[in-house]
Amino acid sequence: MMLPSVNRGVFPPVLDDCPVDLFQGALNDRVYQAGMATKAPRALVVQGALSAMSYMVQNLVDVEKPNGEIVPPVVFFIGVAESGERKTAIEKFFFDRIEERELEIEVEREALMTEYEVELSVWKERKRRLIKECSKFDAEENEEAVKKLYDHEKSKPACPSLLPFKTLSDATPEAALSYFYKNGVKSAILRSSEGEHFFTGRASQKLSVWNSLWSGDSIRVDRKTTESFVIQPRLTMYVQVQPSVMRRFVSQKGESARGIGFFARTMICFPASTQGTRPVEAISDSSSEVYNDFVDYYLDRNVDASEGRGGERKKIAFSLSAKERWFVIANAIEREIFPGGTFEKCGDHASKLADNIARVAVLLHCADSGLEGEVSLDELERAIMVCFWFSDQFVRLFKSSSEEQEDYMALQAWMNDKRNQNVRYIQKNHIRQYGPNRLRKSSKLGLILDMMMNNGEIGREFFGKKEIVDLFPNWPRNDLWLCNSAR
Repeated sequence: MMLPSVNRGVFPPVLDDCPVDLFQGALNDRVYQAGMATKAPRALVVQGALSAMSYMVQNLVDVEKPNGEIVPPVVFFIGVAESGERKTAIEKFFFDRIEERELEIEVEREALMTEYEVELSVWKERKRRLIKECSKFDAEENEEAVKKLYDHEKSKPACPSLLPFKTLSDATPEAALSYFYKNGVKSAILRSSEGEHFFTGRASQKLSVWNSLWSGDSIRVDRKTTESFVIQPRLTMYVQVQPSVMRRFVSQKGESARGIGFFARTMICFPASTQGTRPVEAISDSSSEVYNDFVDYYLDRNVDASEGRGGERKKIAFSLSAKERWFVIANAIEREIFPGGTFEKCGDHASKLADNIARVAVLLHCADSGLEGEVSLDELERAIMVCFWFSDQFVRLFKSSSEEQEDYMALQAWMNDKRNQNVRYIQKNHIRQYGPNRLRKSSKLGLILDMMMNNGEIGREFFGKKEIVDLFPNWPRNDLWLCNSAR
């Protein structure tokens, strides 16, 4: 995607693949380990790392944007990938330790709750007896009994604090809100490595609720039969879904989802498949003490916050140079919404891009430096780089007309199936004959192939009048295969 000359030097260069050199320390090591072990698309690995970071710090810090607005460091991720792209394996790399700690804390809280309920029962029985005693005595004697009752009231056992954080799986908005209220959970992540239930069930019917959670707004739930309540939890979203499910959702509800700004808030990707390029190797132990300690540190801070020991959330601001750069990039994004600009027809996405950049910059800062200090210019530049890569994915998926978008995703799914069969070179006419029915016309197919080539997903060669499509353009050229395909 070419950028207008007015913003060259302001926007980062467009990269063929998602940048992974974003982090430092333990999280950087974990990203490298996950990438080496799974050989999965880089974008999916980056989404896993950032979603884990968002979940761990969202209830500990606020983002103080350069314009003075205070927002949560909450980020929404949607990864679109075929079965076999190792979505579940990536999720395990970043969330196994988090799940272990969640279970440990839940077991501890259940034991404390059982102990509390026993103590409370004993306390209530003692109170009942004291009240009975108060009714027996005259005024002078009653004064002493009332004092005993008063002292007993002050000794009421304290209810242990509830779960500080929780993973939700395929929860509806109503179920999530009810869970937040009943269990006192202040921080959660909606996570699914197979997001069909999210996009086909009730979770996708009230997208405005997820929008409010992304913004950090208070949510009031009014009920007819039970008490109403107001909550203000924080929620990260990390949903991975197969292309066929995403295509169906976009065709049925895509306009609505964009209209209310749900997709604009998400960092979405549909990366090229790595299947067929992954040598089979022995997988080393995926455990990492350094990463586990990193996770434990942040989850311990969440426990402290739930028990009132952590103080108020820290506001993470930006250094002076980072502030100046953020304003430059935010204004450049705004200018590109005009007709002919980079974000023409994507104004919804552009309006949230600078916000997401600020949020990701804070996540990178917390991964690098903990909960203290300001976002540096270097951290902001890394956030700009990765957010613009995801932005390019959004523009590629949504800027075209709905029909072109569906054509693109249909052909991409068909090509991924061929890649799974170790097919590299294929004639364009073969695609016309045996590919998606909607792409039988040569002109229509050519348009989608042009888009794919511009995005670096395919290569194209010509043998006389025969056009050959290369499904693995980054591999060394194989002239023998290419000639055989041209016959």
